[in-house]
Amino acid sequence: MAQLAAGRYANALFDLALESSKLDVFEEEIKLVLDTMKNDKEFLLVLNHPQISGGEKMSILENAFKGKVSDEIMGLFSVALNKNRETQIIDMLEIFVKKAEEYKGVETAVVTSAKPLSEGQIESIKEKLSKNLNKQIFIQAEVDESLLGGVCVKVAGHIIDGSIKKQLDDLKKQLLNIHLA
Repeated sequence: MAQLAAGRYANALFDLALESSKLDVFEEEIKLVLDTMKNDKEFLLVLNHPQISGGEKMSILENAFKGKVSDEIMGLFSVALNKNRETQIIDMLEIFVKKAEEYKGVETAVVTSAKPLSEGQIESIKEKLSKNLNKQIFIQAEVDESLLGGVCVKVAGHIIDGSIKKQLDDLKKQLLNIHLA
């Protein structure tokens, strides 16, 4: 139910972005907001705290983003707070970004590796994915040392796991399934 409501808000903002020819502007600003909110756990705690009033939360959002984001996005915050949907703001913004990327034929690929990838490696992965999916690809590179080596790619609802950890897990399963006579 909450995801449905978040989708409605995201759709309304998306329609407004198209009507006002501000899709790229809104998308860029929303990515800034998401980055800020996701990287500041205290910010999220305050925003989601039930004992802090909507007015106080709006003041916090204005202090953080006024002048950095469009009035329409500030308006989304205001409406969400007035309807007690502050816990869904991140969902709203993520849905908007996904809709904007779909509209523009862009797909985000999360590429996780054991060590940071070079620009050349990232570009090579980007080119291959773009060719195979026939879409413009944006790479979000992440590091997870537990992979030991190789890469894991999540794109378009698919997971391509070429990590050494996955290969070792598969080998372990095969060895456990061997039945000796």
